[in-house]
Amino acid sequence: MRLINRFTKLFACLLHTEDNKQLPDLHPLQVQIKNEMIEAKEQAVIALDLNQDIGKDLQSVIDAAEVTSPMIRFIKPKNAEGLLDIWSATHDQTSYIAQTLEAVSGDTDAVGSSASLSIARTSAIYIPGRFHVDAPGFENAWKPFEAYASRTELRDEVQSLLLDFGLDIPQYPGDRSPLEQFNTAHEAYLMPIDNTDPAITSLIPLRECIHSVLDGLLLRRPNPMKVKKNQKAKVVSIGMQLKHDSLPDDIINEWADEWHDLNTGDLSRAKRKVIDREDWLYRLNRGTAFLHSLLKGIDPHKINI
Repeated sequence: MRLINRFTKLFACLLHTEDNKQLPDLHPLQVQIKNEMIEAKEQAVIALDLNQDIGKDLQSVIDAAEVTSPMIRFIKPKNAEGLLDIWSATHDQTSYIAQTLEAVSGDTDAVGSSASLSIARTSAIYIPGRFHVDAPGFENAWKPFEAYASRTELRDEVQSLLLDFGLDIPQYPGDRSPLEQFNTAHEAYLMPIDNTDPAITSLIPLRECIHSVLDGLLLRRPNPMKVKKNQKAKVVSIGMQLKHDSLPDDIINEWADEWHDLNTGDLSRAKRKVIDREDWLYRLNRGTAFLHSLLKGIDPHKINI
């Protein structure tokens, strides 16, 4: 199935008749996002030139900007404000990093937070209905982003983060660890067996992995206050207590909204149906990007051992 047909199917219930028309000139919000993205990338380039030791995190900002920029003209203005907040914060942080490095005083915490913001941005771009997917040129703009989202480095880094946070150990006897569930999700895609059901063999394990990660982080908050069973409330509590101080509160709402959408949508048991490999990869990438964003944004120094 062609990529454009896949997204037309996924987003059909949210598309309007005006989506089929030629896109108008950029909306002021789209222009703002583009400007913030350009500035964030430029500041990351400056900081990268000043200190190659922190290059990996800064490069993620540059790469995310390059693959996201072509998507801006396809975003629906009513959905642009959340993305503007994220890229504005990324711009602020890359500027701070560059200025700090110029003063010969590196701040690795700020660098790590900046990288987390860029990944959060790439996770949020998956939200259904955010783009005019049937507009001319969308498919060509999407392909580089999809390749970026599918990179093996992202999967490898999530595995390392799970190990760093001790999430290679089951929460309870007899359970599978979050790391094992994560690996199962990706292995099922890489080596599918005949008549593989992506929902059961891959997407549900990824969903359970994220549930286990959230439960584990809840138990390790400095203030173990009770939270509602609502999934968004869990993410908000984790974010408020454990995120890097240099991350803005806006990122917490992005995490909460993204997880709610994943938990009740693309990774939900209610979505257990036969899907093609393109849809499978889309959902797998989306869940992986969310998990990476969350773990990159958590400050390990705040976690109770």
